[in-house]
Amino acid sequence: MRNPLSKRYLRELKKNVGRYICTFLLLVTTIILESGFLCVMESAKYSLDEYLIENKVEDGYFEAAFPLEDKIKSKLEEEDIVLCDNFYSTAEEFNGGTKVYIFNERSEMNIPALFEGSLPADKNEIAVDRLFAENHNIKVGDSLELNKIIFTVSGTISLPDYSSLFLSNQDLVMNTTGFGVCVVSNEGFAGFEESTVTYRYSYRHNDRNLSDKEKVEAANRIRKILVGNGVNVQDFLIAKDNQSISFLPNDMGKDGPIMEVLIYILVVIIAFVFAVLSAHTIEEEASIIGTLRSMGYKKAELVLHYIALPIIVTFLALVAGNALGYTVMIEPFKRIYYKSYCLPPLTVKFNQVAFIKTTIIPIVIMIVINLLLLVNKMSLSPHRFLRKDLKKRKQKKAAKLPNFKFINRFRIRVILQNKGSYLVLFFGIFLSSFLLMFGIGLKPLMDYYVDTIDDTIPYEYQYILKVPVEAKGGEKVLIYSLETEYYLTKDNVKVTFYGVQEDSDIFNDFKIPREENHIIVSDSFAKKLKVNVGDEIIFEDTVYEKKYSLVVDEICPYTNNLGVYMSINNLCRLLEKDTGTFNSYVSQKKLDIDDAYIAKFMNRSDFLGVAKQVMISFGNVIAIINVFSVFAYLVLMYLLTKIVIDKNSLYISFMKVFGYEKKEIRKLYLDTSAIVVLISLLVCLPLEANLFKMILVYISSLIEGYMDFYLPVSVYVKIVLVGVIAYFGINALHLGKVRRIPMNEALKNRE
Repeated sequence: MRNPLSKRYLRELKKNVGRYICTFLLLVTTIILESGFLCVMESAKYSLDEYLIENKVEDGYFEAAFPLEDKIKSKLEEEDIVLCDNFYSTAEEFNGGTKVYIFNERSEMNIPALFEGSLPADKNEIAVDRLFAENHNIKVGDSLELNKIIFTVSGTISLPDYSSLFLSNQDLVMNTTGFGVCVVSNEGFAGFEESTVTYRYSYRHNDRNLSDKEKVEAANRIRKILVGNGVNVQDFLIAKDNQSISFLPNDMGKDGPIMEVLIYILVVIIAFVFAVLSAHTIEEEASIIGTLRSMGYKKAELVLHYIALPIIVTFLALVAGNALGYTVMIEPFKRIYYKSYCLPPLTVKFNQVAFIKTTIIPIVIMIVINLLLLVNKMSLSPHRFLRKDLKKRKQKKAAKLPNFKFINRFRIRVILQNKGSYLVLFFGIFLSSFLLMFGIGLKPLMDYYVDTIDDTIPYEYQYILKVPVEAKGGEKVLIYSLETEYYLTKDNVKVTFYGVQEDSDIFNDFKIPREENHIIVSDSFAKKLKVNVGDEIIFEDTVYEKKYSLVVDEICPYTNNLGVYMSINNLCRLLEKDTGTFNSYVSQKKLDIDDAYIAKFMNRSDFLGVAKQVMISFGNVIAIINVFSVFAYLVLMYLLTKIVIDKNSLYISFMKVFGYEKKEIRKLYLDTSAIVVLISLLVCLPLEANLFKMILVYISSLIEGYMDFYLPVSVYVKIVLVGVIAYFGINALHLGKVRRIPMNEALKNRE
């Protein structure tokens, strides 16, 4: 025979249609975001992994001041590597100052993946990186002038050694607007002036099973061969340390857990919302439950009855969320990835693990939380339900309150009676306002980062030289890279040493230590590695297998890199170089140096393109986060504050009978919720700020740079205003609910 209780489902759904619609929509939105994101992330990760293997990404590269002799190449190939010329010509002033690397033809290593058109077939054709082409509105068939040569765009591509467009390996983020890469045929490359060409050589190990340690050891041997044969090595990077190669694979795998944690937290909050709603329903129907129990209904039957609707709504929301996530949200999340990274063409794949994460886990969370609460509630005896005595802990008398005014004492009573609902509301506000803080706070954070760099970079131009050459108007600097251990990951991070003049007019923010083995460190270095004045730091030269113990004398205000500063003569002695050795100039004006002697040229704008790039990369994400967080605000506030009204509808009816006006009732109930919301918003702000700081520390552990925490007061004000405005929008709905509570409610429920 059909269970008579089943007839109540439709009545319960109609009675609380607003409640179930809101929770359904919040769950659908949550699952849409997670399923869409995880599907695109896993598909992109799979495509990238296959791409790096099939297109033979390099294991490392080095740049030399001049082309290598054949005998040196032969010695290098004895290390069981494939060595390829990966020369590029640098175009400095494309489209208003954008820097472009034009590489020669590739067939053995770092093979391009084609998006549109074809690879260059003759000397007048060029294939452009897809992302760079999109950002500069370049189409197949367009003409480009680079280094005084006009090319026709034959196609758009992605390069496996530039899946992330980092101009400098110490940059905080990619630079997709101010930097780009292209490929021309060997015949076309021969037309560039020698002064614009950088001699980069890429290598790849024949043994594809080498460990990271073995690859580092091999790189050290390669570098020793180069230095031992008199090669002026300008740059040397293995793939693991090359952000243009390693940043995307490392970053892609780490986005997922963060998103999953946020989603599961929200699912838990929604589960608690359902649990609170079910508890309220049980309190409302206590006498009915007592009657049913007296008639012979088992606890398990009633538990299944009251858990059924939440689980049905959850299941429908999961189905709808996954269906929309795997269809509607694929393109938006794909655009987010492809607007930031130079990925190969995407093949969307169904991922079983992602499906389990977005379907099985949420419904298990929902069942467990609701089951625990309902089993606990149903453990009471039938006569306790009949008497509506549902409290397990007997409270002999009400908690004594201070001698406040009547209204204030009444409000405190309302808060104490509904503390469970308000606690869930607090956590909902915390999560929603944190997401809002991230969305609103990212732009001022990046603006502050760039402004700080702009204020602390002491020079306008930097020239890295192929060979030492005299130039008027600049200061000689010796630049060298060493490594030191990062306390969080226990891995080594690269640190740039600057040997500067003791009487420097440019580096005048600090006094250069005259004492040997004493250094000045940048503000970014000190904060990332938690270094203080007087600390002794161990630095390592992995090429020559030497270690140096240096003492920190001062922390300077520079924030553009992880920098260490010391006297140029002391640095020469430390590195056992000839006194007066230098490899760079810094200056406030452009210097008259022949391009043939310049390995790299950097100006102030190269350091300051970060904020613009971050906002381009994360603009769509920020919009999604902001909309979602405001929506979560509205739904959670509506549901949980509505419970307070519903639980107190009898008392509100009594107050109407006793002659209380609507304005007075609003002060006692609705204003109480407003106070809780405002206090929650204010209490959550420092908690959210600390969580934001922790996330920035985590981000800094993934990159070579460092980003300091900064949020202006305006961000905190906006978060509170959004919360308050959202609440008062909900409050208007509750006022209508209060008006509709009839006075005869009090007479019908006399006991």
